[in-house]
Amino acid sequence: MAATPTARPCNPAPVIDTTPHDNDAFGPYTREALARLVLSRAAADLARIAGTLVVTRNDADTGLGGRASEARQLVEHAGELLARAVVFERERGASWEDIAQYLDLDPQAAEQRYAAELAHWSQALTEPCLFDEARRRYVRRLPLAAQDPDCTRRELDLWAHFHVTIRDLYAVGAGLRMTDPTRQETYPETEPDEMRGTVRKESDLGTFLGLLSGYINYPFDDTDWETVEIGLESTDDEDPEAWYSYPLIGPVHSLEVRAARDVEDGDMISVAIKGATAADLRLRIDTLFAAFAC
Repeated sequence: MAATPTARPCNPAPVIDTTPHDNDAFGPYTREALARLVLSRAAADLARIAGTLVVTRNDADTGLGGRASEARQLVEHAGELLARAVVFERERGASWEDIAQYLDLDPQAAEQRYAAELAHWSQALTEPCLFDEARRRYVRRLPLAAQDPDCTRRELDLWAHFHVTIRDLYAVGAGLRMTDPTRQETYPETEPDEMRGTVRKESDLGTFLGLLSGYINYPFDDTDWETVEIGLESTDDEDPEAWYSYPLIGPVHSLEVRAARDVEDGDMISVAIKGATAADLRLRIDTLFAAFAC
């Protein structure tokens, strides 16, 4: 576990590539990557909250001083965001001198101010769950964004694609540093628009396609499902040539759905969807994949 330096506060923080308690607990994510996801989530949350202050329509329904109260809450959230940023900077090796110059503090004062936050972060990585004797249940200590980093990365990629840039589909995931540099995933700024996922049970695929069709106003019916069901019979997800393809053509969006049976789990269906270029449609499809993968 990385200890917060005290004797020489200006030294760079040690860069630790793996979480100390369990090599498989966070998969390929380094401590730095986890801290960055927590920072990114806090930034997205702050942006969402700040957006509510843009709207004027409900001002008349807000008590006098109400908007000042909301702005004050934003300042408090910004303070939490700054603490997340400091944790990330320490995890990526920044010294207290590097950090303090932007905080109008000397290095020792900066270290003292954020010592508790850094200690809590390191302890949470060491022991993510503690048993609460009083309530007789386990309590999660890690920020929500670090508990399921794969899900957080996917959600933030979509959030950034929707709110920040329409060109970069992996604006968050592409910059995360993983445990094995030789296996670091590299994402081009623009990827093919094909989205992939699984439907856990073949019997649910019809429902999945019906919901997907509703997103683009395609009237998916029993005839469509019967056609797809027949097409799936000889498919094999490990053979690219053996996938079945079916078009869903709506008034605005047209999708190509490819599907194949999983050779290791015959009841699971691998699905690829091409043509979803709109950020809101991709968000819906990603949510649909998450729901049907369970």
